[in-house]
Amino acid sequence: MVKGPPTSSGSPTGTLTGFDVLTGRAPDPAGEPRPDALAELPLPDKLREVDLTLRPDRERAVDALEIAAYLEADGLNDESLRDRYGAGGLFAAAEWLYAQRGTGRALERPRREARPRFPWELAQRGPLYLLPGLCGLLIAQATPPVTGRAFVFAAAFGWGYSLLIASVRYAEPLGTPGRALRLTLWVGGACGLLGGALSALLWPGSGLWTTSLLWGTAMGGAVALAGAAAGVMLALGERGQVAGAFAPALLLGGMLYVLPSTGLAVAALAALAVFPVLLALRATRDGGELPARFVTLRPGLGLAAYGWALAAAFAGLSLRLGGWTMLPLVLSAGLLEAGVWNAQQGLQYVARQQGSFTLLVRRGAARVLGTALVYGLGLLSLLALLSAVRWLAAGWLGIGTPAPAGAAGPGTLGDLPFSDLSRAALVTVSAFGAALLLSTWLANQRRERWLLAFWLGFCLLLTLGVSPPALSLFAAFALLPLTLFTLYDLRSYR
Repeated sequence: MVKGPPTSSGSPTGTLTGFDVLTGRAPDPAGEPRPDALAELPLPDKLREVDLTLRPDRERAVDALEIAAYLEADGLNDESLRDRYGAGGLFAAAEWLYAQRGTGRALERPRREARPRFPWELAQRGPLYLLPGLCGLLIAQATPPVTGRAFVFAAAFGWGYSLLIASVRYAEPLGTPGRALRLTLWVGGACGLLGGALSALLWPGSGLWTTSLLWGTAMGGAVALAGAAAGVMLALGERGQVAGAFAPALLLGGMLYVLPSTGLAVAALAALAVFPVLLALRATRDGGELPARFVTLRPGLGLAAYGWALAAAFAGLSLRLGGWTMLPLVLSAGLLEAGVWNAQQGLQYVARQQGSFTLLVRRGAARVLGTALVYGLGLLSLLALLSAVRWLAAGWLGIGTPAPAGAAGPGTLGDLPFSDLSRAALVTVSAFGAALLLSTWLANQRRERWLLAFWLGFCLLLTLGVSPPALSLFAAFALLPLTLFTLYDLRSYR
């Protein structure tokens, strides 16, 4: 046994092992951790991967040199262990791993970190998503009826198309795919023009068909182009620019609501199409690495098709219950995204803290299903509050019940928003919201093909006359098995 260098008092600092001599290491005067102390120290975070891969071999290792041989055989040298894993080198890492041999400390010692914070800043995305639609509605009320049908097509198209835009954005997470996002902008506008023209040809309405065609094409193109521009800016996190982009169109739309005129409607449509596009082009001035070709958009087509099926289901429920009833779902779209984001961050947190696979799945299920439940109950509470306010307002106005639709007058509620809320509407919106959150999380796990078939079936049953509350509850419960099955896939915790 070899003694270490003496300290200032003349006594040795500790006993050197044969491994210390072979590697040319010696305890420094400041007092370096001894091998027995290393067994009690937390393993460095970046060595946890090495710890897990070597654990079966390390249990049978007779000394640290054998561990070093395993590391070197796996292609881990001094440089990689120092730069990538934060170890002092090959022999330093081997000594640390050998000191904890056979204990599985990497699993038993979770990394200490703060729980993920709920991203409240995403909540404002819901009202921002509503801006293109609000501008389109203001313009449609003062223009021929064909523009309303073109608007419905463009709004439904934008729902799914925003998912395609997001997929393009995150195809290059370390840069801004400017050229590819500009391609989504122009393709979205072209689809809006074609859809608006098709709406005008199928339902021309009264007047000259050329006039209907022009109005329908202009409305479809403007709303689709504005929606694509908003999707691009929101994908890049430019929330302030989205609000500023639609300010001119909102101002002209408000003036059009008070003083309808053809010239003002044309100006509002132009403002709706031009200003968001200009700001979207400015936000994508960095070209990025992704090429502006159809092959770049192809991976997102499945998500877009799923989004269009979901938009059709939402539109069907709106026709059955009324658009105002479904408005909280649109306004809380940002909260839904934040809930899905927080649930996924929670899964990653659980995966880093939990070593048992069974407990991991249980805690993951509690995280995802609990988020869906909270979101559904939140919608239920909001609608219940609006319903209570409605009845209180009715009492203050001296009437027992709100007036029926179309009978508005002095002292009545008439067609005020949410004046027709019922128990069926409360159940439908809350259950559909919970199903929507589960569906969004599953879509992030690449289950869009199954979800496409699911929501197409939902639309079919809704068309056949199935009760919206029963169908929404069925949708929420039917998504539970797929959610639990997905949670058994470790890739869901990435």
